[in-house]
Amino acid sequence: MIMQPPHDVADFAFSPTDALDIPVVVRDFSSLRRPSEPLWRGASQPWPGIADMPSYGTYLATTTWRQILLAAKGVGRDLTPWLRHTPWLAVNELISRISPLHAYLQLKDVPAPAPAAGRRLFVNALYQYGSERSAHSAFGYHLGMTMAHWLCAGMAGLGGTWHLEARGPGGLPGFTNPATKLPDLWGNHHAAGVPWLIEAKAARALGAGVLKNGRIQLDGGSALMSGIAHRQVLCGTSLPGATPGKWEQDHLFLALHTDHPHGGPQTGASLSGDPQGDAEDHLADDPEALIAVTRQQLLTYQALAFGAVEQRRIVPMRRDRTERGRHRTGSLTLLEYDEATTGLRHRLHAQQVDTEANLASHSDATAFITGRIPGTGIHLGLSRRLYAACAALHLQQSDMPDTMAFAGIPHLNDSGFGQAQDYDEAREQYARQARQAHYEQEQRYQTRVREAVTTAFRRAQTHPEEIRLTDTPLPVRVDNPDKPLLLEAATAESYLALEPTDPVLSTIAHAT
Repeated sequence: MIMQPPHDVADFAFSPTDALDIPVVVRDFSSLRRPSEPLWRGASQPWPGIADMPSYGTYLATTTWRQILLAAKGVGRDLTPWLRHTPWLAVNELISRISPLHAYLQLKDVPAPAPAAGRRLFVNALYQYGSERSAHSAFGYHLGMTMAHWLCAGMAGLGGTWHLEARGPGGLPGFTNPATKLPDLWGNHHAAGVPWLIEAKAARALGAGVLKNGRIQLDGGSALMSGIAHRQVLCGTSLPGATPGKWEQDHLFLALHTDHPHGGPQTGASLSGDPQGDAEDHLADDPEALIAVTRQQLLTYQALAFGAVEQRRIVPMRRDRTERGRHRTGSLTLLEYDEATTGLRHRLHAQQVDTEANLASHSDATAFITGRIPGTGIHLGLSRRLYAACAALHLQQSDMPDTMAFAGIPHLNDSGFGQAQDYDEAREQYARQARQAHYEQEQRYQTRVREAVTTAFRRAQTHPEEIRLTDTPLPVRVDNPDKPLLLEAATAESYLALEPTDPVLSTIAHAT
């Protein structure tokens, strides 16, 4: 039975400028092998919606480059123990997550039936000929994680993911043990009510060996779930092989294997008690959702507040973000198809609104604090109230005692550090211990942290005129909606835009 799209999914008859197609072969675990070439190359059935994982089958998921960049910036190691003291480095981390995609990917036209975009992702000549094997390995890891997050969080309703090296679902023990074979990520599916364990793989000519290793890691995680219903997701991204001349014809595709150990979604319960639907739609009335989303967006806040971002400004959006239209291209609402926001901006542009005080007089408008990440052409932003919540969380973390001193762990620059073992292994062990010490200490302060975050969020929502969130007032920028300068998109509380000169998008013009 084909899953129906959620009730608020808008008409799919549109063609975003940055639209592209990704074949996804969805199977169970009965046969872990590479899908046949005719299967992934000839995919045509549209991805049916963004609320859950569809039935087993072969799909052509039409998405946007914006959605993939959102996934790239949102997946990665938790750097909180270090960025709380060096928050200006958040910009560097965001650049490191986005730039590899710009360096090695390109878009090419591939004929496909409507409503597909007719463009797919390929590697470029720099990847094929200009980079060494170690660069391929690093890119494969990053791409695999990005595509797993894109598929699960952006296209299947998961909402967000967490590294299992940080903590496991519901605080279950054993997930931070480095000696155990475990998957990469986990997340809580709010609508289905079960946690997901996710293993991300990427390889040239992805085959059975890589997929079987991924299954072993997933089973290692499932063994720690204490009989709790959950979903396993093995997301394999296949890059073209090294066959001369063929790499230019072989586009990326996903081989996805999934199943429910210990029962299906109807028998499971959310470990964290998260609400149904997207967590960002419930921040005002669910403290657990607020804390989870604030943690996930902390990197963006640190970049905006402390980093060398460019063009910091206020971007106006329509106020009722939870009622935004959603498309089958992913969790982002594309603002060129958001008629309410477009109408609002027409009025603001005509009235030449350029200050936050003037913007506040419009009851149907809300402010997003945004900035450009240098060297990427990507603009990121947060709603005013989520920005305030992140600021409170960052302050609480910065005020905690030093976690390394608290745990009695030697510092990297201490004399004799790592002499008794390989330095890289010593460094990894240090990082694991630092993260664990930080999380244990956060647990001790959790009541104070939750109260501070909740209070900041509510005050920024109800009394915005009393709270200045930035050192100096930011200008309100209202571009002419009929001549947009950026490709904009947003969720309920976050913002992402990219410039038309994006390196991957520019390959479309060069190819035509």
